[in-house]
Amino acid sequence: MVPGDKSPEESVDEPEQGMISCQHCGMKADPSGKYCPRCGWLLKSPEVEPGPPRNIKKSLLLLGRDVGVAVLIVLIVLGGIYAYTRVWPPMVVVESRSMQHSDSTSYIGVIDTGDLVLVQAAPQRSDVTTWVEGKASGYATYGNHGDVLIYSKEGDPSPIIHRSMFWLDYDATNNSFDIPDLTRLPLNILWGGSYANGSAVKSPYGLDGTLWLAHSGWRGDLNITFWLNRDFLANAKTRHDGYVMLGDNNANIYDKTLVLQEDVVGVARGELPWFGLLKLTIAPSPGSCCSHWGDTNLVTGAPKNSWDSLLIALILIIVSPILIDLSTTLLAKGKKSDEEEAEDEKEPDSSSGRNEEHIDRKVKGEPPDEDKQEDGGNMAGDGG
Repeated sequence: MVPGDKSPEESVDEPEQGMISCQHCGMKADPSGKYCPRCGWLLKSPEVEPGPPRNIKKSLLLLGRDVGVAVLIVLIVLGGIYAYTRVWPPMVVVESRSMQHSDSTSYIGVIDTGDLVLVQAAPQRSDVTTWVEGKASGYATYGNHGDVLIYSKEGDPSPIIHRSMFWLDYDATNNSFDIPDLTRLPLNILWGGSYANGSAVKSPYGLDGTLWLAHSGWRGDLNITFWLNRDFLANAKTRHDGYVMLGDNNANIYDKTLVLQEDVVGVARGELPWFGLLKLTIAPSPGSCCSHWGDTNLVTGAPKNSWDSLLIALILIIVSPILIDLSTTLLAKGKKSDEEEAEDEKEPDSSSGRNEEHIDRKVKGEPPDEDKQEDGGNMAGDGG
């Protein structure tokens, strides 16, 4: 034996790198093959010992990465909303019932107390569709014709959200108003009125008395009269162009202050229902909703189904990730268990015959087929 060579026993006992021994016949085999090439039995890798615990620095880096990704997602979402609305903040919380279509029930698609409303910039008169324009064209938002505006009012720190009914053009020469948009609606059918002298109006120009709109209100069952002379022309502060505003839940009690175009913060576009109740409960504004969680007072509260829906939504938000993670883990474990069971039970049909053949050859003192092939190869080599 050449010095440095290992004995056959040592060579057999020392496991080759990356190889494992078959638990049935002891043959060294590549574990990637799953089955022993000699006997066909399933190869099982030795149990892998758990690695060292993760160090604190690495854990902090991973945590920082996750937080960074979450912040990036939030910034992308807010950036997208701002790009759409061109207003900051892009949302407002509805603090009162003036736009509701019921005192006791809230609805998706209607502006209710506690809703978060998306606000889109409307710097020009052409960016707004009034009730009169919407009635003529069929355009409607939030269950009624025309756009809902968010606007500021002098002396009120909180913006107001009401529906734009029509636009008044002030004629300083005649001390009257013009409403050109009324030409699109039939006179004495959907609108009408009287001049200051009591005669019936004949056109939407030079209006200095009253104006009525038929089939108005969100149900279309109101005939609202607007007193232009008493509420707007008699007050020097309201002798100017502007919108006449009305809350859907205020029936015929319209706003007595004309809203200038520059006072318009934006147009309501979309809503996130109920979630504004969180802000109103934690930090309510004076005179608005809500005095406590679940406040359903007809003056300062919100509809009961809004509170119930918010509670259900919060529970789903908290529980859903846990349920998803738990179900994913259970499915993965079940799948892995099924695969392991199937592999353990799987055995090639020829394995039994091969095992018996090996045993018979061993009893007879004959080498297995593999050994014969090796001997034959050696004999051929020697012959050469």
